[in-house]
Amino acid sequence: MALKRIYDNWTQVKAASGTPGSRQRRDWRAYLEKRPAIAYWGDSWFSTPLYKNLCWNSFARIDGMSIRLGGPGLTAAEMLTPAACRNYAERFESREFDLVCLSIGGNDCLGDRLAKVFAGKGRMDADDAFEAVVEHGVFERLLARYDTLLSSMETVGGAFRVVGHGYAPLSRHAIGKEGELTVRNLGLAAMVMGTVGPWLWPVAKPVLASKAEAERFAWRLLVDGFRDQVLAPSRAAYPGLFSYADFSGIGSIEDKDFWYDEIHPTEAGFGLLASGFNTMIRNALPAAKRGAVG
Repeated sequence: MALKRIYDNWTQVKAASGTPGSRQRRDWRAYLEKRPAIAYWGDSWFSTPLYKNLCWNSFARIDGMSIRLGGPGLTAAEMLTPAACRNYAERFESREFDLVCLSIGGNDCLGDRLAKVFAGKGRMDADDAFEAVVEHGVFERLLARYDTLLSSMETVGGAFRVVGHGYAPLSRHAIGKEGELTVRNLGLAAMVMGTVGPWLWPVAKPVLASKAEAERFAWRLLVDGFRDQVLAPSRAAYPGLFSYADFSGIGSIEDKDFWYDEIHPTEAGFGLLASGFNTMIRNALPAAKRGAVG
C-alpha cells in the first residue's frame, strides 16, 4: 500500500507500515525519519464534519502522517477506558508513532452531565455553580481518566509524547447559540436535522441569572477549572510525557466571528487556535522532526 498523509483506520496503517523487517516498514521508517506520525484523538473539536476543525487546521500545516480517533459527542469516560488506552498504546508503539494529540474533556462538563450537577438547585452565581461542579467530582473523574490514558502512554517509551489543550473562553454573544446545519456543510441530512446544540445555556439558564453570569461560569469551568484541575496536575504527574496548549488568552470573548455555535469555534477560529497548538506539537517532537510542523 502506498504511503499517504492521512489514514482512515488502523487497517490502512497496518497495511502501509507492514511487519518489522518488511520493505513496507523500511519505507515507513524512511518517510518518518524527519516527519512525525501523529494520532488526533478527541471529540468534535477534532472531528466535526461541518467544516475544517482543529485537527484539520493543525495537520494541514504539518508534513507527516496522521490518523484521527474518537468522534463528536464522546466523553472522556467513553474514550479513555483502560482497554482502549492499552490498545492504542500498543498500536502507537508497534507502528512507531511520535505523538498523540488530545481534545477530550469538554463534553464531560456540559449537557446531561452538567444537568446532573444542577439538579434540584436554585439560583446561584457563577462561583457557587463552579463549586457545585467541583463538589460533584467532575474534575476528579476527568483527572482519573487522564491518568488512565497517560499511564498507558508512558509504556510506549522512547520519545513518544502526548499533547492536549485547554479551551477558549466562551462568549456571552455565543452562549445559547445553535450551530446551523446547511446542505453545504452536511448534505441533505441538514434539511431534516436543522441545528445542533446548545449544550450549556439550556442547563445553566435555570440556575444562573444571565448570559453574562454564564460567561463567567464557563470561564471558571472550561478555562480555569479544566486547566488547573485536570491539565496542570496531569503535566505535573507526567512532566516528560504530557504538555498542553493554553487557549485562555486567545481573545474569543469579544470576537463575535470566533464562534460557530455556543462551544465550537468557526473554521477561522480553529485556524487561530491551531497556531498555538502546533507550537506545542513542535516542541514535543524530536528535534529532527520539528521542522515538519508549520
